[in-house]
Amino acid sequence: MKNQVVVYADKGVDGVSLKHLVHSLKQELDPEIKIKRLDARCVIEENWEKDTQLFIMPGGRDVFYQSALAGKGTDKIRSYVKEKGNYLGICAGAYFACARIEFEKGTNLEILDERSLCFFPGIAKGPAYGVGKYTYNSSKGACNALINWQNRSLHVYFNGGCFFSSESTEIKILSCYLDLPQKPPAIVEIDYGQGKVLLSGVHFEYLPDLLDQKDPYLSMIHPDLEKTNSFRREMLCDLLKRVGCHLKTSV
Repeated sequence: MKNQVVVYADKGVDGVSLKHLVHSLKQELDPEIKIKRLDARCVIEENWEKDTQLFIMPGGRDVFYQSALAGKGTDKIRSYVKEKGNYLGICAGAYFACARIEFEKGTNLEILDERSLCFFPGIAKGPAYGVGKYTYNSSKGACNALINWQNRSLHVYFNGGCFFSSESTEIKILSCYLDLPQKPPAIVEIDYGQGKVLLSGVHFEYLPDLLDQKDPYLSMIHPDLEKTNSFRREMLCDLLKRVGCHLKTSV
């Protein structure tokens, strides 16, 4: 049995996002599953694939992911997924896995560029809730995204994430932004070779209890996140099971 989940942890990864992700994984995964953090050098040079059930690229700034991994790193991640591996990209990790990015178009934070991982044959467009609100290293642009999961709705944390645009018919839409025009995709699933890719523009891994409620932006959105937190955990477990992760016997 593959007994580890790899979490990318290098330049560009947001420390708060990493904290929420690791806490959520520890909360839901079977204790026998190791959570291993790898930097870009280790991703490229170490033989991590054979024991890894899931490779996770967390939130942060994807330009640093691209500069560190493009070439040998992205080739290795693609090969791993193709051979029965799994990839989960959250926010920046989702942008990074798309063929092209359109981020903060028309502002001084604009990124219009291609990416080399290319799991998603289309464009990651963001921020989904409009340009000009996002600020790096700040929760100023944070809000509650209203999304659907299995015919129910819930609020999840959002800050700068994308929606997905593609003409491909091979993509499975798992969740949409219910409070945006045309309800664009928020979470998508792609079969890649013998493996699977999950990409999310929203932070379904964020735990309300870990939010800094001294932050005025976060204190405003905390109540709605708390109300649907148990369902958020159900959704997280469903997503982890989709990529073959072994969970605790009770949640």
